[in-house]
Amino acid sequence: TTLFRSRCGGAAAQVQLPAKAVATTSAAPPAPSLTPRQQVVVAFTGYTAAMAAAFDSRSAAQVRQLLRPYLDPATISNAVRSFSQAWGQHEVSYGHAEQHIIGVTIRGGAAWVHDCDDTSGSGLAYSTGQVVPGTLGSPHENLVTRLNRVDGHWLVGVQTIEDVPCQA
Repeated sequence: TTLFRSRCGGAAAQVQLPAKAVATTSAAPPAPSLTPRQQVVVAFTGYTAAMAAAFDSRSAAQVRQLLRPYLDPATISNAVRSFSQAWGQHEVSYGHAEQHIIGVTIRGGAAWVHDCDDTSGSGLAYSTGQVVPGTLGSPHENLVTRLNRVDGHWLVGVQTIEDVPCQA
């Protein structure tokens, strides 16, 4: 019961308020744990998106923050140097690669993702719009990425573009 003062006569009136709802906490059902293959695919696709966002950020601090979950510190430093050089030459990215994962192999703490990317609609261009030589993509980019399990997380170790085209 709570007392409210009436605006008209100034007399106190008692008003019965509904009972307070008791806050209950029910634990959300635990998210299903990912299989090792799913963990590798999540790390690989997250890395790819983070690399694109990092380059587009045009900020060394953002590059470090975005890539930290996917690369070791030395590789992040290399990315910052490489991106800074490209930014200094007024290079910008355009388009995006379409990923087509065609295989995942896991052996202990190492994993390989075989991906047949369509990078034909993406690349680098100067701010003038001219395509940077050698950056025009391919409809069948045969990419193999090695990831290493470090402290419970999958980190990208190395990516290799195979000379032979692939079929997605």
